[in-house]
Amino acid sequence: MDIFTAIIYIILFIIIMAIAFSMGVTSPLVGKREVAYIIAIGFVLGGIGGYFFIEPIYEEVPYAIGNVQGLFTLDNEVINLNIPSTSNISTITSKILDKNGVNSVSTNGFELKTSNMNGELQNTVSSYLNNDTTIKNFTITNNTITVDLANDESSTSTLGSLVTWLSQNGVVSEFAFVHIQVKVNANDVVEIKEDLKDNGYTVMSVEGPVQDTIRFFKVNSIPTLGIIFISGIIGIIVAVAGIYVEPVTNFFRRFRKPKDNGRRRY
Repeated sequence: MDIFTAIIYIILFIIIMAIAFSMGVTSPLVGKREVAYIIAIGFVLGGIGGYFFIEPIYEEVPYAIGNVQGLFTLDNEVINLNIPSTSNISTITSKILDKNGVNSVSTNGFELKTSNMNGELQNTVSSYLNNDTTIKNFTITNNTITVDLANDESSTSTLGSLVTWLSQNGVVSEFAFVHIQVKVNANDVVEIKEDLKDNGYTVMSVEGPVQDTIRFFKVNSIPTLGIIFISGIIGIIVAVAGIYVEPVTNFFRRFRKPKDNGRRRY
């Protein structure tokens, strides 16, 4: 949501509150019995305004806080991509690195889909991977091998060696994805992420201090019903203010000193 839209939503909410206030002002005309109805309508109007105008703005608050944090931090955000291993990885990383806001691009692992592997075969594959010094961590399931590399430059060679070894041991390699990490400036994450998607790259996740802040505020944010209830309470307060504005005004008028008309009395 842009600032212009947020301002329009706030203005519309204020208009709804003005309606609730004006209804309170008319309470002397409709009688005391109707005051309860005016208060109830104030709650309803506040709830409706909160749902349609305040809640959409509140949903954007974590992102706004993240953007503010990005202005004052030099930390990088990391965009994780999955690129088919059949692609020219070197060309892709070079193209991504040329984008404005990108600080570095590295390949840090891969995911390989295979034919079904039983427990014994998985143990054999595990032993092979443990002996490969280019591999830092790995996980194996019945048809997937996921590898984190110690050396960013070894993705293609390590994957090729693994595929060859698997074929020699009766395991068919179906397809693979190379994991690429793109480190970007915090304030450029959204733009670069959308640009990568537009160019056909699969974005798996975004990580970093700003993303941690956004997730924290999203997890700890007030739920929609809470926003509606709080907005309803505001509607009640505004309606009550309208009910008592005239009596309070009249009360203070009693204490106003009469103006001196400039005439002397003898």
